[in-house]
Amino acid sequence: MLVLVALCCGAHAGVEAGEKAVPIYRSLPATKAPTARDIVSLPDYRNGQAVAMRIGGRFAYLIKPRGRVDPSKRWIWIFPFEHALASVGGGIEHQFYVDAVLAKGFHVAGIDIGVACGSPRAADLCQRFYEDLVATYGLNPRARLLAQSNGGLNAYSWAVRHPDCVERIACLYPATDLRSWPGLAEAVVYPTRGLGFDLTQEQLAGRLAEFNPIENLQPLAKAQVKLLHLHGDQDKLVPLEANSSELARRYRVLGGAAEIVVVRGYAHGGGPFTASKAVRGFLLAD
Repeated sequence: MLVLVALCCGAHAGVEAGEKAVPIYRSLPATKAPTARDIVSLPDYRNGQAVAMRIGGRFAYLIKPRGRVDPSKRWIWIFPFEHALASVGGGIEHQFYVDAVLAKGFHVAGIDIGVACGSPRAADLCQRFYEDLVATYGLNPRARLLAQSNGGLNAYSWAVRHPDCVERIACLYPATDLRSWPGLAEAVVYPTRGLGFDLTQEQLAGRLAEFNPIENLQPLAKAQVKLLHLHGDQDKLVPLEANSSELARRYRVLGGAAEIVVVRGYAHGGGPFTASKAVRGFLLAD
């Protein structure tokens, strides 16, 4: 069932004022996805070693744990991919989570699909990446996803098409409804060429129930996929109510269980999201 937890964080307001998240790829426009050219290097991780690869012509990576490998070869898939990498902005935004899961013997992976807005083409490329990781590296067939912001659309778009490939999904202020973010007009122009919907705005509107992640949750509920979202109550870019809260409400109706942590006083980002013990525990749970 749905659990609402209020996390009080004083008078901060996330990226709009007060404490801010690490500015990864700060030189790029907000709507432009980072690419391999924007990455300084694959870092020398404290607890892991990264391997670069290309899937369908797109940059991807797998970070292998240095020490003892988890017996079940569990792994965390990062959406968007760049939050586990060093960048021109300096720092690794998800270092708190990456260090923790690598130390426990989990693998970490990601693929650059840009701001694909959850398009079927992007989901298909994600499936190619998933199949390669499972076949080549013997990773657990049920992935654990960590999605942030626009990555929510891509994570859920792939997951609802392949529910048996997912064990749990953790999200940080995720977009889950195309109408809320980025809006249908933007959804048809934001994706990288070859990874879009290939529809007009009117066509997308007419088929929205087919493509919108928040309207296709039944497969995940049936597969008993576990959900945890952290979302700021001051988020104006990707509003809490239209995204995390509404998704959890629908998921409960379908018989699924979701936990929503409402981060009081925060907008779209901030310290509670980059270093959440709740998210870390959720990702590592048995």
